[in-house]
Amino acid sequence: MDRVTVFRREYSHLLAVAFRILGSDADAQDVVQEAWLRYARVDVEHVRNEPAWLTTVVTRLCLDVLRRSREYPLEPVDFPAASVDNGDNPEEISLLAGELTEAFTILLDELTPPQRVALILHDVFGTPFEEVAHVLGTTPGSAKKLASRARGRIRRPTSAGSVDPGAAREVVSAFLRAAQQGDIDGLVGLLHPNVTRTADPQALPPDTALRVRGVQAVVTETQSFRDHARRARMVEIDGQPGIAVMSGHLPLTALVFHIAGDRIVHYDVIADPRRLALLDVHH
Repeated sequence: MDRVTVFRREYSHLLAVAFRILGSDADAQDVVQEAWLRYARVDVEHVRNEPAWLTTVVTRLCLDVLRRSREYPLEPVDFPAASVDNGDNPEEISLLAGELTEAFTILLDELTPPQRVALILHDVFGTPFEEVAHVLGTTPGSAKKLASRARGRIRRPTSAGSVDPGAAREVVSAFLRAAQQGDIDGLVGLLHPNVTRTADPQALPPDTALRVRGVQAVVTETQSFRDHARRARMVEIDGQPGIAVMSGHLPLTALVFHIAGDRIVHYDVIADPRRLALLDVHH
């Protein structure tokens, strides 16, 4: 397979990784473009796994962007083997798999770049710690410790902590109904004035913003996706009310919500196959 074909196939995933790490459409686009330039120059005969090589390059470029963007505390990457836990806590591992809210994105800024990369690659995209370690230039045990430390510095903002699960289900159900019916007033009444929507590139048409903010922008976009909404259904995602377009028992797209009071503060549209594989979806 020629490198253009490989890059096109991996492009959406690379952009999703860069966006989740950096939190910026523009920076993510720049990083993926730079990765292509490097890929175009490299001798692929010496690259055994080209998709993994591309992910490594994109992630290391993201690390460079993070380190330049602000002053981070220095942190040694390697830790003594004895300090690494022997197992992963499943509840901690699901910390980011199901949702990446706007508030949580802000909290990610409190992490050092290696912590942020380890957490995003492993908990959001399910990358094995052996691969995370290669990206960071460290050992699997150290990569695991970085992710664990990152989880320890962040507390997940879930709708369960803000609103009764039954009430949250009513809000999400009302959102789906309004989206399917094209009910503008209904949508406006459900959205926080500063609502944000983030999404994996696989869920969007080309050149669509990975983050939109504000009621008007979200309502306009929701109207344009009305046909997709008609194929969606209410589901439980990691025990919380959500929306998904299903193919049999597998989700093709999943919407995870952060609700405060009776308003949707943020929702994330998950369509990257690696992220979808981590979700526990029931309908």
